Amino acid sequence: MRICRVWSSPLICGVVMTSLVACGELGDGDGDDDDATDVAALSNDEHGGDAVLERIHYVGRFDLTTPSAPVFEWSGSAIWTRFFGTTISAELDGSSSDFEVEIDGVRQPVIFHPGGDQTYVLASGLRRGIHDLKLTRRTEAFFSTSIFRGFSGARLIPTPRPSRLIEMIGDSITCGYGITGVGPGCHFSHDTEAETHAWGALTASQLGVTHHAICWSGIGVFRNFNDEPSALMPARYGFITPNENTDPWGFRPRPQVVVINLGTNDFSIGVDPGQGFVDAMTAFVAQVRSHYRSTPIVLTTSPMLGGTQHTTHKAYLETVAKTDSHTVVLDLPEQQAADGFGCDFHPSEITAQKMADKLTLQLHHLLGW
Repeated sequence: MRICRVWSSPLICGVVMTSLVACGELGDGDGDDDDATDVAALSNDEHGGDAVLERIHYVGRFDLTTPSAPVFEWSGSAIWTRFFGTTISAELDGSSSDFEVEIDGVRQPVIFHPGGDQTYVLASGLRRGIHDLKLTRRTEAFFSTSIFRGFSGARLIPTPRPSRLIEMIGDSITCGYGITGVGPGCHFSHDTEAETHAWGALTASQLGVTHHAICWSGIGVFRNFNDEPSALMPARYGFITPNENTDPWGFRPRPQVVVINLGTNDFSIGVDPGQGFVDAMTAFVAQVRSHYRSTPIVLTTSPMLGGTQHTTHKAYLETVAKTDSHTVVLDLPEQQAADGFGCDFHPSEITAQKMADKLTLQLHHLLGW
């Protein structure tokens, strides 16, 4: 049996594959082992002998000390694979968290993981052939540790490592707090938070690249929401598991751009953070720069700040940008009531899309993507 698969421009594990046609002669269906061998050979032919191929791609910060049970916490952490078969399952462990599942770019029912070791059927009854899977943590890091114990039920096919990566740093806006809720009257809940619907994920999808999110609701760079005494972003930024702050991240692979959306919570108590914010953000940009020597950094205003606060925040960011030759400011307009709100006046999906459109255009100009 001859199997051909056509990809016209999309993202296959973060690699743009415009008008690629992959074909191979497979067996008559009597032997899965024969099919699996032919599919593996097809993958090698498709990508060439020099490509670095992996059966599973971990996009984001994962502790791979135990390869059979990677640990992760940041929202938007994603596990990508390509597989041959009609069904596939995943075994998840760790704390309570929610996961987005995409098969061939189509969203499947959300996994509401209650915690503990559970196996989930991600897809069944698919046509017999090659499929792409993306499994992403929707909820944020303060729900604590997730553990991935592997896929089963299908043959995984090696594909190239992701080649283009955006690092998104932010607060609840970047985490997708309340984004699927009908606000502003609803409050935080598991089922209304989805980083996968927020502006970073939307931007990456539009550009056909990968991204990961370093975000925490209520966090600031100078002070947190309501001046709460928990750790600020500069203290959490360097770790794989930010709840514990004990596992340093190695800052590999390097992103092609870093986007920072912080400041909403620094202004939250109604008092201008002033020079304290400028100094803290300047130091944080220098902290990021210490890991990424010449990577462009985009500082963005907040759609949740309006009027004088918006103008002041933008001016502070412009002052910070002058201290680093590879840093620019992107002004995101204030969210509009006509576009609706997520929970607790957070951006709606319409606002998130508008933000993503602005960032996508900025990255077109900045990187040529």
